[in-house]
Amino acid sequence: MWNAASFSSLSFSFSRIRFALHIPSFVVPCTSCSTSTLHSHSQPPSPPHVDEAVDSFTRMLSMRPTPSIIQFNQILSSLSKTNHFLTAISLFHQLQTNGIIPSIVTFNILINCCCGMDNMTLAFSVFAKILRLDYQPSTVTLTTLLKGLCLSGNLQKALLFHDGVLAHGFQFDQVTYGIFINGLCKNGHTEDAIQLLRKIQLHGVVPNVVIYSTIIDGLCKDTLVSRAFHLYSEMLAKRISPNVITYNTLIYGLCLVGQINKAIGLLNDMVLKNILPNVRTYNTLIDGLCKKGNITYAKSVLAVMIKDGVKPNVVTYNSLMEWYCLSNELNKAKHVFNGMAQSGVAPDVLSYSIMINGFCKSKMIEDALNIFEEMSHKNLVPDTVTYSTLIDGLCKSKRISCALELLQKMEDRGQPPNLITYNSLLDGMFKNQQLEQALVLFNKMKGGGVIDGLCKSGRLKNEKEVFHDLSIKGCHPNVRTYTIMINGLCKEGLLHEALALLSEMEDNGCLPDVVTYEITIRALFEKGEIDKVEKLLHEMISRGLLKEPLPGGFSSGSDLKVVGLSRSLFNDIVFITQDENGSWILGCNGNSPVWSIFRCELLAVWNGLMLAWEADSLEVFQKLQHIFSSYLLGDVDLFSKIQDLLRRNWNVRFELIKREANNAAD
Repeated sequence: MWNAASFSSLSFSFSRIRFALHIPSFVVPCTSCSTSTLHSHSQPPSPPHVDEAVDSFTRMLSMRPTPSIIQFNQILSSLSKTNHFLTAISLFHQLQTNGIIPSIVTFNILINCCCGMDNMTLAFSVFAKILRLDYQPSTVTLTTLLKGLCLSGNLQKALLFHDGVLAHGFQFDQVTYGIFINGLCKNGHTEDAIQLLRKIQLHGVVPNVVIYSTIIDGLCKDTLVSRAFHLYSEMLAKRISPNVITYNTLIYGLCLVGQINKAIGLLNDMVLKNILPNVRTYNTLIDGLCKKGNITYAKSVLAVMIKDGVKPNVVTYNSLMEWYCLSNELNKAKHVFNGMAQSGVAPDVLSYSIMINGFCKSKMIEDALNIFEEMSHKNLVPDTVTYSTLIDGLCKSKRISCALELLQKMEDRGQPPNLITYNSLLDGMFKNQQLEQALVLFNKMKGGGVIDGLCKSGRLKNEKEVFHDLSIKGCHPNVRTYTIMINGLCKEGLLHEALALLSEMEDNGCLPDVVTYEITIRALFEKGEIDKVEKLLHEMISRGLLKEPLPGGFSSGSDLKVVGLSRSLFNDIVFITQDENGSWILGCNGNSPVWSIFRCELLAVWNGLMLAWEADSLEVFQKLQHIFSSYLLGDVDLFSKIQDLLRRNWNVRFELIKREANNAAD
């Protein structure tokens, strides 16, 4: 049986390895709640059927006798399935207000709504409520939570949650594992998916064609085609029959690595096994043949496709057009484009983007502009690729002002420019000696978060190229740009390059600020580079960016923020904190506006001990985090928590430092 206590122990076991699915106290937002409390989830506009559902729900609440919870669940489920999550949560609140007891199905719907809004904290709050009410979580409950963790990218948490659930004696089924493995593969964790495939068989779950096909798809997308075929052979040995999805995935993998002949052989194999190829099968082969330059064979496959009664779609024609454009056979591409309408297939945004790219490469800019305007007449909205392609063509034709007008139009219509867009413009400006305009554009990139976004998205190489390009052309970055770049290097673990850039910025007359130092010191400390941390700390003190050390022990206050630690300065322990005025201090001081002073000090002791235990090598230090005042501790007995930590196998030393300004706490 599952209960709140068992899940609490599960959460505690996770916390020892620096992870816990914390369960905050459950609060369902009321009808008037701001959506910002739910991560500003954007809900679709309410169509008539949603208003009707809400009206029906409200009428049912006033009926006597009250209808079955099943009828309420049907309305909540329909809202959840159409992504009207906030409406469903609001109606659930009304359900509780009217004293109607929800079922486990009701809670499952609510969890699905929370996951759909990417609010896993709220989802686990609902789960906690289920346990507190002594409901037994169903397979649907746990599967929905796992799916939510996967969709939100919390793969490590999903794996730990899965293992914790199994440890409590609960078993998942094929459906759950199909969803879980799909989540792992879609997030690039194919190896974890393979390990999970091996584990589930030990738990008596027989993998099906969906599970195998999902992993094969992940391997093929990673170009690990030989391993995909090993798994395919394993399927056959276990008498699990592959379906058209399995074959499509393998054909895609073979085309991806250029093994077209084997892909054609596999197509023949599936036909012999009476598995009919579908439009995706043929499209994959046609695209693969086009990419290999074998357009004649691609057209032959198209003929076979039509003969077999499989109607080509826009993807089919796009593959052919793209090849013709890349081969500078623009007339043939135009012929395919015009022939689509005659075949009853409407061109999509990608079709137009391909043609615009073809016209631009052939320096037919007016034709590109004309076909771009045609999109609006067909009610097609150009995407970032379409705009970027045309902007690149305009820049290469030295029509910079026209390109900038298009950039403005792009932004006005809600299409965000990307690095390719900006690179095209910057390159065009540099080649036309428009350095001042280039610098204005680069500052706009910084202001819009483009440079910072490249670091956060892991595209550091792209950022370094832009950064270097600007530097050599005389557009000197400022402290903020340097800091963003250093932050990106630190996150990639390239500390040597980060320190070199820190030195370079000083050589260029741009002095690092507190934020630059904070980022660098944090990264160095995490890597154990204590000597370098000490050097930078002294630099900060000498430049007046850091105050002299203050007497320190334990103190608390949400206005302090720890940014680094060192064991080699000031009696083995160094705190770098920021006080309520924004000044950076070496040491520890401050006060707290919450709770009693005594409780604040206890909280600081407990938190410091926890972090010291996890850091292994340190003795005692403090890190202040305001969220502890909300749900993590609640009414937990801090004394018992501290005693538990002190009983562990380690050495703890306390020093009482009398401070005149804080006698009560001491």
